[in-house]
Amino acid sequence: MGYVFSNLAAGLTTPLIPLFIVFYLKSNVEFVGLVSAISSLASVPALIVWGNLSDKIKRRKIFIIIGFVGSFLSLLLVLVVHTVSTYMSMLILFQIVAMASVPVSTLLILENSDKSSWSNVMGKFNSYSAIGTVLGLGIGVLILTFFSGMGRELIPYLYIVAAWFYLIAGIISILVLKEPKTEISRGKIGYLYALHAIERVRYFPTHLVHIPGKENKIKIPDYLKLYLITTLILMMGFQLFFIPYPVFVIDRMNASENDIYIMYLLNSLFSAATFIPAGRYINYIGSNRMLSISTSIRVVLFLVMGVVSFFVFDTVGYLLLFIVMYGVFGAIWSFIGISEITSISNMATTLIRGKVIGYYNSLNGVGQIIGAGLSGFIAYDIGYSFDFILSAIIVLSGLLIIFYSKPPDIQYSKKIIKSHS
Repeated sequence: MGYVFSNLAAGLTTPLIPLFIVFYLKSNVEFVGLVSAISSLASVPALIVWGNLSDKIKRRKIFIIIGFVGSFLSLLLVLVVHTVSTYMSMLILFQIVAMASVPVSTLLILENSDKSSWSNVMGKFNSYSAIGTVLGLGIGVLILTFFSGMGRELIPYLYIVAAWFYLIAGIISILVLKEPKTEISRGKIGYLYALHAIERVRYFPTHLVHIPGKENKIKIPDYLKLYLITTLILMMGFQLFFIPYPVFVIDRMNASENDIYIMYLLNSLFSAATFIPAGRYINYIGSNRMLSISTSIRVVLFLVMGVVSFFVFDTVGYLLLFIVMYGVFGAIWSFIGISEITSISNMATTLIRGKVIGYYNSLNGVGQIIGAGLSGFIAYDIGYSFDFILSAIIVLSGLLIIFYSKPPDIQYSKKIIKSHS
């Protein structure tokens, strides 16, 4: 239950960077991209330090508590934030303390469970994560609807509400979680929780479990290395599109805070709804073909949105189009995410699977940071339309690499489907 509240808080804060910077601080898309990238970057060393520290002192529960209670305290600082620099400082602090719970969260759950029930436990954990995110976004919509009279002064208080949810998660963790009697190596179980029902378009991957190290000297095949690099390119292109997208909707169609929350909510709902069907459909066409088809659809839609953005006007019709399309992109992510992890998991042998999954998560994070960092400058200095079209070109380049390298067309394991349904 504690994880439901923490994911609820995470869902509530997901759309807040563009809203806080554009509406509350009255700044622009350039800083939206910069703040997103720097706050994400801050989580990288934090993940490594917290993960290594938890392995060294052989404790799990204390890091969960540090992460949840630390998130509560750091988000309260929003009350003294009035500039982009102080806002960025708050988010960096939040990322550093919040990451304490990430490397050990699912480890603690698995270490308190019988190995025979791991698949079922992880299926529930992934479901709770998705449910919590959707609920958080829904609560954001309700708050903005019922307290609309407060205007844009309400935005910082969304962080305060999220902070209290983190505190509730921390209290539940203190009362309910038990320190495990057995210890599991993070490098050996990456396959259990590398699947994400909802695409994270703002922060470094939140289920990173293993930073690849020197403990495994078995080399990764060249074709698999190329595939991993391709996933970085794809994620960079995706972030280049998604980071400026809500700001574009605000700038060009006068979208409200509520509109943006509804947009994110649709994205999460569509993604969660198509996650299981996407996994099952891979059995019929294979992971490589699935990735090619779903990525091709995104390329076409990115190009279409880029062209449409040249002619968009402040009308309800255009606003609805861009809101619904954001939901459609969420549905497509399910097919892309499952295809990638299916191919990677099956191309890697058992001895290097944990290592490869670690690289996959890390490279996805790097792609997120690079894409976010570039997106704001491109959208602000050149234009949103150019940014959208450039993102399509970058994703297309990744797709062409897939066609060139011809990775194995592997079907999705029925066992994996069952464990995440």
